Amino acid sequence: MTEFRHDIPMRWADLDSLNHVNNVVYLRYAENARAAMSEVPPGPIGAMRIQFKRPLLLGSQPVVVTSRVEGDQVLQSIGVAGTDTEFATVEVDLGKHAAPEVLNDAAQAGSIAVRRTDLDGSGHVSAAQVFELFQETRVPFINGVLTRLTPGNFVVASVEARYHQPIEWRPALETRTRVARVGNGSFTIEAQLGADGQTFASSSAVLVGFEAAKQSSRKFSQEERQSLLAAMG
Repeated sequence: MTEFRHDIPMRWADLDSLNHVNNVVYLRYAENARAAMSEVPPGPIGAMRIQFKRPLLLGSQPVVVTSRVEGDQVLQSIGVAGTDTEFATVEVDLGKHAAPEVLNDAAQAGSIAVRRTDLDGSGHVSAAQVFELFQETRVPFINGVLTRLTPGNFVVASVEARYHQPIEWRPALETRTRVARVGNGSFTIEAQLGADGQTFASSSAVLVGFEAAKQSSRKFSQEERQSLLAAMG
């Protein structure tokens, strides 16, 4: 099975407030690598899944994206030159859009502005940029649920995005967001982007409690867990 290796120099702009590579940037690394591949399954992206293994810090060595094709999927591993450490994995399903889905009126409603720069060469919001729109939806939702949120208290463990139909430019998208599951140290947020009752893209994100000083996972406090349970819809 042929593997494709693509080296990508890191930039300061890739980092978030914790000096880790921003979650969305991993998708841009993967997207950049797919664009350079000589063989990619045809058709639109139906779903993308990313699993974050460990934080990636800025360094002098380039990011290495290793990709391979299995049927209608592109499987990608994100590492750093000179090490065997895997920082994230990305799975991309190609060939057809996800099944149609209506907006969930039981979830918290909102909106998010769309920028012209969110669009790719086809005139649609790019697959990686959809992840950013979900991130921009998810963060204020969490801030509203957990009023004593401290930066770094939670990190994203995994995200799945499903693409139901292309998102063309419009001033804003409707959003629907809810807490779908609460555990002792992790919870799941489900979100939708759409308009006129129809979902253009949907996502499921698993977040885990995180202790920045120790760079390790942690259990939720009783107050956090109660707040999350109260937000389930």
